[in-house]
Amino acid sequence: MAVAAAALFSGGDSEPDTTATDTIATSSSVAPTTVAAGPDCSMPAGDQDSGPGVIAAFEHAYYVQRSGAAAHALVSPNAPASAPFNVEANLDAGIATVPAGTTYCLDIDPLRTGSYTLTLTESGPNGPGTQYRQRITTDQVDGRYVIAAIEQA
Repeated sequence: MAVAAAALFSGGDSEPDTTATDTIATSSSVAPTTVAAGPDCSMPAGDQDSGPGVIAAFEHAYYVQRSGAAAHALVSPNAPASAPFNVEANLDAGIATVPAGTTYCLDIDPLRTGSYTLTLTESGPNGPGTQYRQRITTDQVDGRYVIAAIEQA
């Protein structure tokens, strides 16, 4: 079941959003982050005040709120329409594969401005955890951070 969630976020065979990543890739500096080093297993609600904040908010919407609508509200309007995470029904379908009560830990590492590696470790209520590594690109739109791309790392 967890594999379905990982496949949802990996983006499959679709092309990445080059408009968001091209701009970010030209920056050589890494934005300061307030995310603590190492995994955070508190399942924070997150916010839209920073890249790490919106990543945490997206995972909270997915695992805690179990709401495709709440997760989709954190996606950039510039994200490719073909991206699985950009379709609310796909998010709801992925959420349905995750047992209620699943917990998670986040380890967010900045790569460069607006680009992060996420190691997400989920633990189901009846078994050991599964770990996923994703490369997540964030974007700032109208003064708030949003998810622009999610790729398997």
